[in-house]
Amino acid sequence: MTASTDSPAMRPSSVGPEAGTAPARHRSLPSRRRGLFWAGVLAALAAVVGGALITVTAWVSESAPETTAVAYFHALGRGDAPAALGLGDVPAGVHTYLTSDVLQAGLEIAKISDVRVLSVTRTGRTARVTLQYQLSYSTGTPTTVTDAVTTVRRGRGWRLTRTAVPVRLDAQAAGARMNVAGAPVPTGSVLLFPGALPVSLDTPNLDVDKLVVHLNGAVPNIVVPRVSPTGKEVIGSAVGAAVRSCLTGDAAGPCPVPADPRVVPGSVRGTVTGDLANQLSISIQPDANGLLAVTGVVDVKGTYKRLDFNNLPVTKTGDVELMINARCYASNPGKLVWESTS
Repeated sequence: MTASTDSPAMRPSSVGPEAGTAPARHRSLPSRRRGLFWAGVLAALAAVVGGALITVTAWVSESAPETTAVAYFHALGRGDAPAALGLGDVPAGVHTYLTSDVLQAGLEIAKISDVRVLSVTRTGRTARVTLQYQLSYSTGTPTTVTDAVTTVRRGRGWRLTRTAVPVRLDAQAAGARMNVAGAPVPTGSVLLFPGALPVSLDTPNLDVDKLVVHLNGAVPNIVVPRVSPTGKEVIGSAVGAAVRSCLTGDAAGPCPVPADPRVVPGSVRGTVTGDLANQLSISIQPDANGLLAVTGVVDVKGTYKRLDFNNLPVTKTGDVELMINARCYASNPGKLVWESTS
């Protein structure tokens, strides 16, 4: 007999879900939790990548030759000689002037600022860095200086192949009036830092051109002083006072002679016409103590005695020229010595 389909063996099991319910499945994470999970993964990756980038950037910055070059000129700009010397090798030579005091003396003439890199050329383990900086003098507009630094790779960093430059100064005139950071001008080669040459004078009546020491070897050699605007004014006043004494007859010593050889010397009385200072020429002589030559022709209006054809003095009225030919020292321009025009 055929078994009934309602027998226990053919019925669905009474254990488990109710009849008609779908079988159990693995449930997925809610979308919100899934988003947080992937956000965490991305953040972790970003941290790893970012850390790697920071590490690489720091290594590049540490090892870049231009970093050392800029640091060197920044040290010069703040007057820190030990820091500048510590960034590279010090050449053989006289190190007397490689001090912060000497460096500060140069900065008092012109400050170093606005350092910027122009180019970097690498060859193996060496690199040449070309850069510019500003020298701000107390008077006048800033001067742009272009210089070059040679560096060499050492470990992970770069160092300058030299931190100073040999300079030999030749003071052909007024050398005794000059000093380098308060010391006499050296007679031989000495090492100096780049920047404004720290040369000054012991009198405001003289000054020197803007001389710059370059680390790349372009250095000044001959130092030629000139009469300063103050000196021209002081000397012009001294010559003017001496000429006026002669024109009033109060001079105790020699006076400038007339340009006309027939005018009797010492007979001219009157006043100077025009600007006396503009009628003078002042030049520095090849003398260590700053000897100056003062020459020119001064126009005078007044009276004078002139020899006639019989060599007899005749008083005249009108214009006459006086030949200025005198000497004085820059440190004492009030003491004029009149020279012969012959």
